[in-house]
Amino acid sequence: MAREDARQYWEEQLSEYWESGFSIPEYCELKELSYESARRWVRIFEKERNTAPGQVEENALELIEVKPPRAVLERKKAGVRLKVGSVDILLEKDFDRSVLSDVLSVLGAV
Repeated sequence: MAREDARQYWEEQLSEYWESGFSIPEYCELKELSYESARRWVRIFEKERNTAPGQVEENALELIEVKPPRAVLERKKAGVRLKVGSVDILLEKDFDRSVLSDVLSVLGAV
């Protein structure tokens, strides 16, 4: 089997393995795969996924904080704040009364 063919084969097999929740020995036994080969390809793929510090992978996920515009924050300040025991309830101008009633009932305040 050519290296590229082997690579494609193991990418398919190991993508199923990673989604399966099984350990490598369990998955290899279930699929009748060589444990040694599977372990070697797992190391190869994991090594490729880990990039050197300062490098960014092509499809890397980057989390950023998104803050709402100031007008949205100021608008949300309008309304009522209730304190029921140790629970703070913030109500906007157009709150749903039935939901408030349910919440107060659950808290035992009604």
